[in-house]
Amino acid sequence: MIILSIDTSQSASVALVDTDTGSVIAAEQADDQRRHVEFIGPALARILAEDARPELVVVGIGPGPFTGLRVGIAAGIAVGQARGIPVKGLLSQAAIAEEFVRTVADESGRPVLIASDARRKEVYFSVVDSADATLSAGPFVAKPAEVASVLADNGFQLDAIEEKLGRGFLLYPDILGGPSVESITDPRAEYLALAAARELAAGRELREPIPEYLREPDAKATPVRESSLK
Repeated sequence: MIILSIDTSQSASVALVDTDTGSVIAAEQADDQRRHVEFIGPALARILAEDARPELVVVGIGPGPFTGLRVGIAAGIAVGQARGIPVKGLLSQAAIAEEFVRTVADESGRPVLIASDARRKEVYFSVVDSADATLSAGPFVAKPAEVASVLADNGFQLDAIEEKLGRGFLLYPDILGGPSVESITDPRAEYLALAAARELAAGRELREPIPEYLREPDAKATPVRESSLK
């Protein structure tokens, strides 16, 4: 299957992947975490100029910041509607887990802790199995100092987890510890596609392309005031 994958939960990333062979046909990754709109349109145009035609669009549904996350999901839905192909969602940190499983040989099944930047001096985090990238707990959002207690409530000890991945460990190493693999920082779209293929091969359904925010937005709707006119 040829999958077009998009993730804008952290930095923006787009890829076209042949999941039958595991080959990446084309991929682009932005370094800037705040210029999703400027990146996504031109990157998609270049990726979709390839001869291979996608049969499925997979978008990272977060968790992630509101504005950036919506950019990727909206772009994926637009491509799906234009080309008449299905659009599905997958938790963005699945891409980080998939990259770890594919690049770091580890079939022990040890827990892997993934932490991403949630802004507001918080992190999004989850625990996955190192053998097959399946989700063991999460995702959660909390301040770095609260991560240990949230993990403990879910049967994991922060200090006992050796494998730690993601931008959160680069931002808060004094509290969370440093990353075990510094090169695995943000979700990459090519690994999101491969993670989606893993889910489908295991007989698990992908999610709908609905954002996973984990918290309320900063902007609130203005309350409707009753008219003072009689």
